[in-house]
Order: sequence, then C-alpha cells, then structure tokens
Amino acid sequence: MPESNLKPPPGRAGSVLAWLLVLGATVFTVAGALLYEHYRAGAYRTIEVTARAPELGNFTPRLINVAAGERVRLHVRNIDTVSHGFAIPRLNVGIVEIKPGEVALVEFTAPEGASEYEFTCTVWCSNDHMKMKGKLVVVSTLARR
Repeated sequence: MPESNLKPPPGRAGSVLAWLLVLGATVFTVAGALLYEHYRAGAYRTIEVTARAPELGNFTPRLINVAAGERVRLHVRNIDTVSHGFAIPRLNVGIVEIKPGEVALVEFTAPEGASEYEFTCTVWCSNDHMKMKGKLVVVSTLARR
C-alpha cells in the first residue's frame, strides 16, 4: 500500500491550540469573577428596598429587622417617576439621589445593642414627602436566640 501524502495544513494544530487557550482563559475569567462576586455578596445580608412617593406606596419594606453586628447591604430601587434619596441619619448612612429606575447600594454594619433607627427620603418627592420614612430595628444577638 502506498504512503499517503496527506498532511494537516501547516499551523492548523497551533491554531486549534490557540483557540482552546482563548476559550479556557475566557471561561476561567468569567467563572472567577462570578465566584468572587458570590463570595463578596455572601459576607452581607442583602435586603431589597423599593422607593415610591408615599401616596403610591412609600418605602417597601417600611420595617427592616437586622441583628446587632450584622453586615447589611441595602439595594434601594427607585420604581417611581421622580427622584428619591435614602438616609439613616443616626448611622451616618445615606444616598444623595436615586433617579427613576436606578438602584443604589448602601452597606453598613448594624451597631451593637438593640435600638431603632428611622430611615427617610432625602429628596423632595411629593406633597407627602415628610411621610416617606421607615424603621430599621437592630435586635441584640441574645434576643435572636
């Protein structure tokens, strides 16, 4: 039987190897970023808060319970057609302005000891603006057991 003169085109193996390296680097980069974000988010208790003018629903939820010393991340979502703000004055936590459709992030560690903290809207949003408030309740870790 005669020998075949068929050989792979020059550089084809190198081209396949290059594509495999690019694919592997992309997959590992995306997987690493997702794992990092999962780890980073796991260190906080995440709470979704929506903001609407008081006559349309106010903050939801209006009562937030957290444990003393707990790391908290609030996602404040403005689902209204006007801007809102968000502040917990006694904790020096706040967002200057959240435009319609935007989500703002607030991270803090709840103080030690049981206490209550009022949160408010800091941007004039309606005639009932002064009613746009809620309460953050910090429960001592002993009370949770």
